[in-house]
Amino acid sequence: MAKSDLIRAAITFQKWEKPWSFDSVVLNQLSDNSEDRAVFMKIWAEACRSENWQQADISMCCDACDSRLKHEFSWLPEEARAQFVRAGSFQSK
Repeated sequence: MAKSDLIRAAITFQKWEKPWSFDSVVLNQLSDNSEDRAVFMKIWAEACRSENWQQADISMCCDACDSRLKHEFSWLPEEARAQFVRAGSFQSK
């Protein structure tokens, strides 16, 4: 798996005026390798998990999401996790 490709694709996402496009834009930058896409989808599912977004305070929700991603995907650098958290916060609305 080219984790570096996944990380790079997540970090380079800049279309925050269209946050709903995060998953499709990042997936389009990945190879057609089904393993790459499967790993992305696992991270994305964790970022969008409803349990992360139950608090009234969005900063607490973001912290919960970041903590879950850090625990489940320890290899994912902070900058990439932040992108998944941000995109997940929009997805949860």
